[in-house]
Amino acid sequence: MSVPVVLTPLGIQTAGLRRGVAMFFPTTTTYTIPASGWYRLSALGAGGSGGAAFTSTTAPAAGGGGGGAFCEHEAYLAKDTVLTITVGAGGTAANSSSDNTPVSGSAGGATTIAWGATTLFAGGGGAGIATITNAAVGTGGVGGLASGGNCVNAAGGIGGAATASTGDGNAGGGAGAGSPYGTGGNGGASACSVMGAGGGGSIRFAGGAASGTTSHGGGGGCGGAGGATASTTANVGGVNIIGLTANATNSADGMLRDGITAGFGQGFDSITDPFRALSGGGSPGSATASVRSGSGAGTGGGTDTTTGVPGPLGGSGGVAKAGTTVGAAALLGGGSGGAADFAAGGPATSGAGGKGIAAVERIG
Repeated sequence: MSVPVVLTPLGIQTAGLRRGVAMFFPTTTTYTIPASGWYRLSALGAGGSGGAAFTSTTAPAAGGGGGGAFCEHEAYLAKDTVLTITVGAGGTAANSSSDNTPVSGSAGGATTIAWGATTLFAGGGGAGIATITNAAVGTGGVGGLASGGNCVNAAGGIGGAATASTGDGNAGGGAGAGSPYGTGGNGGASACSVMGAGGGGSIRFAGGAASGTTSHGGGGGCGGAGGATASTTANVGGVNIIGLTANATNSADGMLRDGITAGFGQGFDSITDPFRALSGGGSPGSATASVRSGSGAGTGGGTDTTTGVPGPLGGSGGVAKAGTTVGAAALLGGGSGGAADFAAGGPATSGAGGKGIAAVERIG
């Protein structure tokens, strides 16, 4: 039996089980219930990765990865019940390093929690497809599916599609994961005549689509969709859960939780019922670097999204540029955006899909 990570109200990690405090399991393990009572069990599937396409002569387009599913179950568990927890790995980043050789992404793995005759299943998101054929569509990965929950069985969102245009680059955004709020938001599509990148989806709303000549969609927020745009100026991120547009990436309490600074646990707004406590806004699309998004939200697409880190369960934006192209990885459950490079040199590399995770919380 491995020791889970428990986050106390002071942020101190301890071993054991406390009523009302969620324990996160980031790796495959078993866990023995230490005391009889009511428990909330949560499983999050891993996100798929976006495709990657590098070509100096044709039309690179790369779809975004699909979001992982979410499954939740409440049950009375007797002392010494053994939970078998399997945590899915995020889809590996795609790398297109040879001219005219597109590489599709990889699917994320499923996360399961099993005991007795009950199994909670949260499937992983699908892979984004890459192409270099003019007018062809690099489809986004499908969302993962969930089953076995008596509270929530929510599918992940669908990755954004990318339409190829000769001599130019398009990349779809990664999708948001499923959550207690329902199906994850889809990644934003991209169909620009010069270059474009869709925004990543949030747990509730889609990332912004990119169209026109050159544009980058905003990341979906927990309170609204990312800005869909046909220009480089109207690429706002989706608002947070209380509708704020100023500092919209912050959570509802005004804090920015992107899950990066101090580890995965810091990305959740609360340690009590943490998957419902995701309230951040999406970051805007950008012609340069994209900022981090808030909890549960996606990042905007752009030409340099390596710093565009989405919050937990959010998808990362696509990235398209002339030259070496590196996309951002998703953190937990979300799909990563596609990567398209339309100049000599290469390579184009997408980010990895967000890994899966499981949680156990004693609720009574």
